[in-house]
Amino acid sequence: MIKIFYKILIIVLTLFLLFVGYFAYFGFTTSKFNTIIKNQIKKQNNELDIDLKKVKLHLNLKNFSIRIKITNPQILINNSDNIDLNEISSSIAISSYFQNKFVLKNLLIKTKENNISSYINLYRLSNSTLRYVLLNQLVKNGTAKINIDLNFDDFGKIKKNYNLKGKIINAELQIPDNDNIKALNFNFLIKENDYKLDKILFKYNKIKFNSEFLNIKRENNEFSIKGNLNNKKNKINNDLILLVFKSNLQNIDFSNSNFTSNSEFTFDLNKKFKIKNLKIVSKLNLDDLILKYESYKIKNFIKSYNNLINFKKSEINFNYSDEKFLIDGSSEYYIDKNFKDLIQFKIEKSKNKTKFETFLNLKNLEIVVSDIAYKKIKDDEATLQINGFKNNKKIFFNQINYKESDNKIEINDLEINNNKILNIDKINLDFLNVYNFKNQINIIKNINSYSLNGKSFDSTQLINNISNSESDKNFFEIFENLNSIIKINIDEVKLDQNNIVNSLNGKLEIRNSKIFDLNLNSNFSSNEKLFVSVKTKKDNSVVTTFYSDRASPFVKKYKFIKGFEEGNLDFSSLKINNVTKSKLIIDNFKIQEVPVLAKILTLASLQGIADLLTGEGVRFTDFEMVYSKKGSLITIDEIYAIGPAISIMMEGYVEGKKLISLRGTLVPATTINRTISSLPLIGDILIGKKIGEGVFGVSFKIKGPPKDLKTTVNPIKTLTPRFITRTLEKLKKN
Repeated sequence: MIKIFYKILIIVLTLFLLFVGYFAYFGFTTSKFNTIIKNQIKKQNNELDIDLKKVKLHLNLKNFSIRIKITNPQILINNSDNIDLNEISSSIAISSYFQNKFVLKNLLIKTKENNISSYINLYRLSNSTLRYVLLNQLVKNGTAKINIDLNFDDFGKIKKNYNLKGKIINAELQIPDNDNIKALNFNFLIKENDYKLDKILFKYNKIKFNSEFLNIKRENNEFSIKGNLNNKKNKINNDLILLVFKSNLQNIDFSNSNFTSNSEFTFDLNKKFKIKNLKIVSKLNLDDLILKYESYKIKNFIKSYNNLINFKKSEINFNYSDEKFLIDGSSEYYIDKNFKDLIQFKIEKSKNKTKFETFLNLKNLEIVVSDIAYKKIKDDEATLQINGFKNNKKIFFNQINYKESDNKIEINDLEINNNKILNIDKINLDFLNVYNFKNQINIIKNINSYSLNGKSFDSTQLINNISNSESDKNFFEIFENLNSIIKINIDEVKLDQNNIVNSLNGKLEIRNSKIFDLNLNSNFSSNEKLFVSVKTKKDNSVVTTFYSDRASPFVKKYKFIKGFEEGNLDFSSLKINNVTKSKLIIDNFKIQEVPVLAKILTLASLQGIADLLTGEGVRFTDFEMVYSKKGSLITIDEIYAIGPAISIMMEGYVEGKKLISLRGTLVPATTINRTISSLPLIGDILIGKKIGEGVFGVSFKIKGPPKDLKTTVNPIKTLTPRFITRTLEKLKKN
């Protein structure tokens, strides 16, 4: 009996072991657990259901549980949507089943490729309606495959060690007020408070981008995000420019521009989707762009400038954070399309301060600075370095350095506000100008005063500019409320090609950016002097005096006078309430060519004097001009000139470049002598008995625009008393 019992026991054990072995290795297929699985899913959410076929069971001997595997099931969402699955697998603790506990230990779900909208509907069941609405509006198209690995506690709650792994395929995201993100593909791995995306590809505004990774960590309802973004060579389009710069950059032509970029970024996102602690490190390469910038100022210096600058092979680095923004880079630039130069730059912005550094290679440019008569020849090496910072509306140039061979121009600590100079500490000029003259001067600030010192300075162009200017504005109006004293000491100053003054020294006082007092002295030689004086009186009237033993350096600047020789110049003026009354006297000079005078002489049939004018020149012993100026209107009270061959008196006005209106009397010297000598007693004393044959004088009128003057001449038989009186005064003085 015992033997039979052992035999039965061995058979039972053998069958049990075979059963267990078969169960563990091959498993069983059944539908008995379908109800259990459905019920467990319903416990999670009663709007969820699952369509199951047969379930395959495997025994797990290690933890005494049954592994369930379901192929091709379907999750039903509120009877309105579904998600197709490849597989559901899980483990049921046998002990939990008998103890009436939650039997699932884990759940592994592998989905097929489903519409993202179906997953969003599933997400809606466990999250707020607002998030569902936002997601539903954001995602327009696309599919996804997801592997979900869940673990449960004894009460059926999902543990925090879940994993979601999958792939998004050809999704489309709607961006408010912008083009959609299209063809979005990426892999993802989601854990509790940790989201990782990789191999991200998408298209935006027809431009293909890719990202190697995007990591998102959640902590206390905030998200920390880190990632990168790259693109290969793509054309820039206008929509992308609008996205970055918020406006259409009409002055920049991107039509031929291709770009590549590599960026890394980090930022935090709070529950209200507000970005903070943003940091971006980016490198951008642009192969070609054109800046369209119309500027007469650039044309003044670069004659070949045609309102276009072409930038090629630009490399730009960005480093952005909430504390500062740094951009630096380099580029080839072309002003003449066949010749390239190099620009390097660096801009750093922090709070209200923006620092900048720029280096320009200028080799292939011809540069002209007419105000100082400087010219750089094309192909000569030259560089320009600028560094400084901008603070609110103020711009500070710490240093501006221009170098070309032995020529250099340096400016230090220049401060500008609203296009006005607030301060400048130093200017150093050391260059050879177009007249082959070496300029060597410097301006240095000392507290509230300046010193202007140097070995040599060419003022030719400066005098030209003053002579040709119609404005009463002075140089110091480029400063904002300048109040200072300037001490001047220059060894040698060139006035023109033939005249140099030595030891120019004096003092200039500036108040409210206007010349208050000026006193300058210099000399041509031991017995030839030059001085200038400006005095402001208590009633704010301004008295100006100017004297030069050589008149030609200053008179020759006027284009309508040629062949001016000899003479000295004495000028004085009084300015009261914006009206300037002036008197100009030039003695003992001769001129060879004055077109208007030549025309008057020709019309008056005074051919002999006209020939003399264009030959050896007509000499004048005295020239005097009395006039007043208000704005652009010059009223000439009298111009009187007397000489051995001819005398002239005239009056009239000049209205800027619009109109000239003059009238006067021209009389040959023989007529003057005969008229005056006929006066009883006075004529004998002044002239004696010499009476030439002579001719009658003429009256004339000159009127019209400066470039289209009309001249009329009429003979006169009797000289006006005023003409005779003025002539007598001059003769008495001589």
